[in-house]
Order: sequence, then structure tokens, then C-alpha cells
Amino acid sequence: MTVTSTTPFGGIKTEVVIRKYGLLQPTNWAEDCESEMRLMDDLWNKLVYINDEYISKYISLMCQEKNFSEAKSQYDNSVAASAAVSDIASSKRRLAIIQKDVARRMADALRALETSRREEVKVARQESGLWWGNYNALVRSFERARSAAIRGGQTMHRRSGGGDGRITNTLQGGAAVEALFDGSLSQIMVRPISARAWLSEIRGERRRLQRTFLSATVFVRDGERRTVTWPMIMHRPIPANCRVKEVIITRRRHGNSWRWAASFICTQQADRAVPEPTGAKRIAIDVGWRRVPDGLRVATVVISGQSPSFIVLPASMLESFSLIDELRSRLQASNRLGIEMLQSANLGSFAQPFQDLLRDFQSISEKRPVDLAKFCESDFFLLQARENVGMDLWAWRKGHKRLTEWLRNHHRKTVGHRNHFYQNKIIEALDQASEVIVNDVKVGEIAARRTSRSESPFVPNRVGHYRRIAAPSELIRALKLQAEKRKIAFNKLEAESPVRCPTCGSLSRKTRADALPQVCANCDSSFDQDVVACESLLSPAPTARTTRSVKARSAAATT
Repeated sequence: MTVTSTTPFGGIKTEVVIRKYGLLQPTNWAEDCESEMRLMDDLWNKLVYINDEYISKYISLMCQEKNFSEAKSQYDNSVAASAAVSDIASSKRRLAIIQKDVARRMADALRALETSRREEVKVARQESGLWWGNYNALVRSFERARSAAIRGGQTMHRRSGGGDGRITNTLQGGAAVEALFDGSLSQIMVRPISARAWLSEIRGERRRLQRTFLSATVFVRDGERRTVTWPMIMHRPIPANCRVKEVIITRRRHGNSWRWAASFICTQQADRAVPEPTGAKRIAIDVGWRRVPDGLRVATVVISGQSPSFIVLPASMLESFSLIDELRSRLQASNRLGIEMLQSANLGSFAQPFQDLLRDFQSISEKRPVDLAKFCESDFFLLQARENVGMDLWAWRKGHKRLTEWLRNHHRKTVGHRNHFYQNKIIEALDQASEVIVNDVKVGEIAARRTSRSESPFVPNRVGHYRRIAAPSELIRALKLQAEKRKIAFNKLEAESPVRCPTCGSLSRKTRADALPQVCANCDSSFDQDVVACESLLSPAPTARTTRSVKARSAAATT
């Protein structure tokens, strides 16, 4: 996998290149390495505790202002009372405005509070007992997650100690790719492999030669370096002109085993701008979901000088998403059945400590699906024989787990197929393109809109259902990514709405405004309004309300 981004450094534009390879089980992993992983979990949990204390002090400080305290109470009460979405959004906006004003007036006190938090983080890092490469990477990861949580209004969570984690080797100043193989690096070494591992015409020979070994430092204690070796499948080379900055080894639990992977973070000088290909054309894309006989149209593509084309999700894919809805309904029914069976179960039928586990579950006033899922994985089912649990409960849990796995796997595969379908269609559309212009429709604002007479959504439920299938944000994300990879300019323009008749320019219609085919009331011309919207974006002076340009970076982004 390669992900690149351009950053100016020393006046020279560089790009980040990531190569990710699969690892097999390590040959000499031992308890001392597990101890290092546990220490990382302990440091993370300590950072969560420090952050929770900081948030508590921050809120106490801000609540000294009466306006903020009242606005926060109003927002918390509206959320707790499950008020209307518009009321919650209104109180949240008011709270944000007051918070910004109060924070500006309390800048000195808040700055001192943040300085105190950073000092506590520094002390926790130094007392963690971790190797510097691991604790620096963990703190950086925590700070990124903390920033994202603050922006999203979320909280940081503790790690449960399941064993997932990563080992980070930072090569200060970077190292040449050749140094990975010649043994000159003390932290990292890869056993040399033949160039035929990627050049041989025989697949079996390539796969055999791509097998190598990676040796990496897990920690250094008392001056002794602990190195672990993993068999590695190096299925593609690292560009020779790169400098390796970091090597990250990750471990994730998969069932009863571990999955290992190694990511090589490298930098290289960005290529010069690629000249525009001969015959390159501008492309306009209007993203919007429409049910058509052969599937779901999700985008209209118009290339200057060519006939329009459409990106249409096939009917078979819609059937796959319908199955997801059906499985969710069945799972909800299974949840209700399981809660009823467990609530009515006789406590005296079970021995200790299983009786206490069931009593704790029955004492929950409002049982949620997540509560049921946790109970299904508790010792109540795992440590009791089938006969002791009861045949009915045991059969329900077995069917419930099967249904849950079916839904999870089918959802993952269906979404993956849709995203792969988008990627292929976008690659085909961007062939020989010089610029991509996307109609900047505010889909999220439309979906959040409410009617004036009630709190029902402005967008009908069926339209919202198709929107979730189409996932327009995923299509635009893939489009932008492929445009950056090919160094194609990516722009967003908001086309005029409603569109004008391409023949006479009239806005009068004989058809409904939301209909796909339109008939002009002035000249009786028929036209597709999505196609006309794209054509207006390609015109020399498009009739657009606002313009927002996102220029493609000069470096490629490849996955």
C-alpha cells in the first residue's frame, strides 16, 4: 500500500511513501516483548486519565461564566430528554458561540491549564518504562486521536489490554533503502532478496523469492537491545530513491490468532509536474442518486465534446443492500427475543457466580443491544455447559451469533464491492482528463433539513435509504483521491439550481422539479437536468453561485 502527501521541506517538495507487507508469526517473541506491549497499554490508559482530569478542570473553569454554564445545561438537558434534532442543533450552536467567546476571555487560564496537561504527559511518558521509540509513537498517536475526539465531541477510551498494539522503530534522519539490507542499521534489518522476486515471469518463482525475514528492535533496556525476527512477504519493492523514516510493526487479534504487518514509512523527492496528455479534456460530474430501471444512478459524467455517461449501481448490488436491511430487522427481532428470555429466566436455576451475572443483566432498566452482546460473551455462556444454560437459551445464542456474523460479513463485502465499483468507474472516467469539476451539492445540509410544519425529515425515508446505498461522500472521496494520484486539478462549483432550459433558457417546467427528465413549458424541449447541470459547469462562464477549488497536490496518492 502506498499513500503519498506532499510537504515542503527545505525548499524541496517531498512525498511520503508507505509500503505495507504481511508478516508471519515471529520466531523469537517472548514474555519480555509482551511486557513491552502491556506497558504501552498502561501509558495509553494513563494519558486517558490525564485527559479526563483536564476536561473536568476545563469545564469547571468555563462554568465560572454564567452564560456558558446556562448554555451547557440547556444542551445537556435537551440531549438527555431526546429533544427534537433541530432543538439540539440550535442549543449546540449557541453553546459553541458562547464557548468561543468565553475561551477568548479566559485565554491565559486555559493556556496554563494546557501547559499543565502537557507537563503531566511528559512525566507519564518518562515514567512509563517504555523504549523511546515506542513511547514517542504512542504519545503522537494519542494526541492525534485526542484532537479528532475534541472536534467530534467524543471522549477518549481506555484500552482493555487485549494484546493489540504496535512496535515503532524511528530512524533519526532517515536511512537509504540499501541500508535496510546490508546490516548497517542497528534497529532494522531485512534479509536481501533477488530482484527476480518482482521481475520473474513465473509467478511461483516470484512468490518464492519474495519470502524474506525482518528483524526489528522491540525495546532497549539496560543497554541491551531486544530484537525479534518475523518471516515477511515482500510483494513489492521500496523505491530506490526513498529514505526510510520509520518502520511500524502492528499486531491485531484475528479470532484465536494474531495478524502481523510491517509498514515502512519513507520520503522521496516529489516528481516534477507531469505534462498534460495530448487530447486531455475537462470533465464535469454531478453526484446524485436516482432510481432507474437497471439500478441506482449515482453520478452523471459529462466530458467536453462527448456524449454523457452515467455511473449506475447494478440491481444485484441493490439486492445485496436490501439483504442488509432484512438481516438488521431479523437481528433486532433476535435481540428482543433474547432480552425477554433472559429477563424471564429463573435465577435459582443457575449456580454462582452465574446467578450474579444474570441478576446484574436483569437489573439493567433499559437494555440495549450492546448490553446483550456483552452478556452473550460473558462467562455465563462461556463457562457453563449447554445443559446448565438451558437448551432454549443455548439455541437462541447460537442462532444470534450466526446472524450477527452473517450481517457483519455481508455488510463488509457489499460495501467493499460498491467502493471497488466506484474506483473502477472513476479510473475509466479520468482517462485523458485535464480537470475534474464536481457539482458542489450540499447533501448533508439537505438531509438535515426539516419541514416547517413538523419535525419529519425534508428528504423522504426512501430517498434517504438510497442515499445510504449510494454513499455520495465515498464516491467524491474516491474521485478526489484518483485525481490527486494523476495530478489532475479537482474543483467544486455549485451549479445553478433549478437548471435552465438548454434551448431557450427558461425556468418554467411542465414536469415536477425533482423529476429526472424535464420538459420546458416555453419551448417543449426535453432534457436531463443532471446532464444540463454538468454542461453548465463546463461552459466558459458557468452560472454558479459559489466556487470552491481544491487543487490537486503535485504528488501522487496511490493505494
